[in-house]
Order: sequence, then C-alpha cells, then structure tokens
Amino acid sequence: MKRSVSVDSNRRTVLKSLGTVSTVGLIGLAGCSGNGGGNGDGVETIPGNDYPAVDEWMTETEIGGADDSYEGEILDLREEGDVTIDVGAEGNGDGFAYGPSAVAISAGSEIRWEWTGEGGQHNVQAEPDGQIGESDYEFSSGDSVAGADNEYSHTFDESGVALYHCVPHLSLGMKGSVVVD
Repeated sequence: MKRSVSVDSNRRTVLKSLGTVSTVGLIGLAGCSGNGGGNGDGVETIPGNDYPAVDEWMTETEIGGADDSYEGEILDLREEGDVTIDVGAEGNGDGFAYGPSAVAISAGSEIRWEWTGEGGQHNVQAEPDGQIGESDYEFSSGDSVAGADNEYSHTFDESGVALYHCVPHLSLGMKGSVVVD
C-alpha cells in the first residue's frame, strides 16, 4: 500500500517539530541523572553496602546459601503505600526466591507476601537470633505451605531492618530484607 504524505517544510513547522523532539528527549532523560541508582524499570535503588546487615544477610553463606537474585541493590519503594513481594519467585535454582528480595519502605507501610505456586512449600520468617543477630523485627507466616492462593501481611511501624527467610529453602539462599525508613 502506497501512502502519500503532504510535507509542509516551512520554518515554523520545522522549529515546532524540533521543540517537540527536544522536550520529549528531555522527558525521556529525566531520572537518568542524579545520585540515585536505578534498576532499569524506573525504580530507584539504594546500594546494599549502605546497609551492611542487609548486604551480609543476602550474601552470607555461613547461615544458609547466598541469594543469587540479590544484585547488591535495595529497591527504594518508600513512596509506595503498600508493597507486594512474590514468594517462590525465580531464583536460587528456580522458584526459591523472594521477588524483589531487598526493599526499602517507609514506616507504616504494609508488605504483602503472595505465593506464586512455584518451588513447593514456602513461608516467611524473621527470627533475629537465628539469623545474623541484626534484624529489628520478628514475624512469621507460620508453617510452610504450597500453592498460589496463600499470602501473608505485616505492617512495619518503626524504622529498622528486617531480615527474613524461607525455613525449608534457607540452604538454597531464599532470603529477603526490608529496610524501614
């Protein structure tokens, strides 16, 4: 199919077009500068080494395996009211990760962990004494369960760090971290 296009190449049209292209280009570059990192999805990140307990927990091998889905960055979700984390996300041998595995939230935010149905039975457990002694929170979803129709929620009311894991898959590196600011 041949298409004919009428071209109006006067000076005003050319300048108007260049202005539009420049504006679109500047909007497209917004967020590409500054000190914060990004994950490629437009979500800012915080370097994991800003929170040594998080970095140690996610990469520590003396207590469970290292989480291979953790890339040394914490997703900055402090502007979100509620956050959802997948349980049984891809990672650590397939279906044995939390997704995302490390997040930062604001005090008063709720996190809802939702099972994907992948990787068998899972749970969510924070027990400071049984981890690296650096977690400010203690909580548990209870016994491990399988299936995509399970969820667990916890509201984080105070600033601190929560380190958690899946009991049956700790040795595979199924760990998570929450920074509460």
